[in-house]
Amino acid sequence: MNLKVAILTHQGEENTVMDQVVKCIRAIEENYNHLFTIHTFAPEFRNNLALLDQATINSCKNSDAILSAFPVSKNGCHISKEAVKTNILDIFDCYASVLPTLPFPKQVNLGEYASDKNVDIVVFSALKAGKYAAVEMATKSGVDSFHSNIQSVNQLFHLAFKTAKNRNQKLHIAIPEGPYKKSIWEKSVAEIAPSYPMVKTFMCDISVIIQTVLKSPENLDCIFTDRAHGNIVNSLNNNLFGLASLLPCGHMGIGVNIFEPLEEIHPSLKNNSNPIPLIYSLALLLSRFGLQEEAGAIQMAVNSAGERAMFTCSDRLPKGINCDQLGDYLAAAIIDSEDIGVLNDENIDLGKSTII
Repeated sequence: MNLKVAILTHQGEENTVMDQVVKCIRAIEENYNHLFTIHTFAPEFRNNLALLDQATINSCKNSDAILSAFPVSKNGCHISKEAVKTNILDIFDCYASVLPTLPFPKQVNLGEYASDKNVDIVVFSALKAGKYAAVEMATKSGVDSFHSNIQSVNQLFHLAFKTAKNRNQKLHIAIPEGPYKKSIWEKSVAEIAPSYPMVKTFMCDISVIIQTVLKSPENLDCIFTDRAHGNIVNSLNNNLFGLASLLPCGHMGIGVNIFEPLEEIHPSLKNNSNPIPLIYSLALLLSRFGLQEEAGAIQMAVNSAGERAMFTCSDRLPKGINCDQLGDYLAAAIIDSEDIGVLNDENIDLGKSTII
């Protein structure tokens, strides 16, 4: 497969973390006979906005996917990642977010308050669902926006059902607030579910899903919700399992998708930075294009490194390990997993998860 990947990063800092992602991309190319064309863009920031010129926007839109990694601060000035993210999502007309909470080896220190329950959940959040539901659609533009919104909800439902089909075949749908949004979702499910008869669908109140996350997360597989409820579920997952600093997220856009770490990159750590969240973002990207074996190879390589205590849930790598060393190890594990000892039973189990 040939893929064009645009990388959005920051100016004037060492891109040590992104260098490790490129190593893993080249390893995937070598081991699976793919070709990745990479273009890197480093926009300036002003008032928490990424200043992308039209040529950069067009290049990104003409790519198959975008890998994004923005810092917490630049030149000593704090940058709001949430503001930057909202800006980027608007530029590329993203309609949904996908956030997997994945299992990690027990050797990865997830914090003293983290639950010891196994968790493997994918949350789909409709960013624009119901945006126009409470607005009188008196103008043609309003009607067009409303129909576009329904189309994006249907696209996300198809992705959620397809993912559930390839995983454990369960989809929990949080009933949205508001009669318009609820009726749109019920109609979408009624139309789409028959195409996925093997997937068990549960439409329930968000409180039921929250209680299940707290008491028996192993009973959950895929969750579909709106943005507000999605934030609640994701925050709960991340706090319970101590995973926030390691996880990727994907944003589905019209024409191009964006993949990035859930939390901020810390460029000040330089060669001590933990590259795992961005490398997992690459795995999520590959999974989105149906390259499940390749994404699984990254998962198993990461799990192998975790078993060897080469990283933890911290932004900073453990003493004696630097970013370059971890990147080299992961790339070697992808290319020749048997020699490096990746394929043990526990790693195979951990690597079974289909991300999306």
